[in-house]
Amino acid sequence: MTHPDDNRYLPPAPPGWPQSWAEPRQHHAYGYDAPSYAPYGQAPWRPSQTHEPRPHDADLTALRSAYQVLRRVSTLTALGSFVVYLVLSCCAPDLMGSRIAGELSLGMGLGILQLVVTFAAVLWYGRGAEHSVDPLARAVRERTVRPDRDAGVTG
Repeated sequence: MTHPDDNRYLPPAPPGWPQSWAEPRQHHAYGYDAPSYAPYGQAPWRPSQTHEPRPHDADLTALRSAYQVLRRVSTLTALGSFVVYLVLSCCAPDLMGSRIAGELSLGMGLGILQLVVTFAAVLWYGRGAEHSVDPLARAVRERTVRPDRDAGVTG
């Protein structure tokens, strides 16, 4: 069954009036969505956007900072060495083709070094996460879960 208010193809609004599809909608008890503006040209009522400080904001900020430092350093190390390898390959092909030991060229040596640097960055990331990020995450988890256990909430 269709209702008169179910028209999806609304006519254009008169000049100076807001477009009906651009207005935010608010669900009412009438069973349909009504515009969120108040009658007689009053400003729409919007709930206040107050931010209540949570008790663990400082812990979460420290955790986020430790994770970002760890992530950025390991990523920039691996990508930085790869970019150096690419730039040398493109800009100095004669240098990259020079022999350093027997049949091993500088390009091949730097390629092998690239693998070593990538694996070292991954290992450093894992160890750093175990020592700096994981303890902070455990502490945040314990502080947020512990009050629920003490209150008798089962999960």
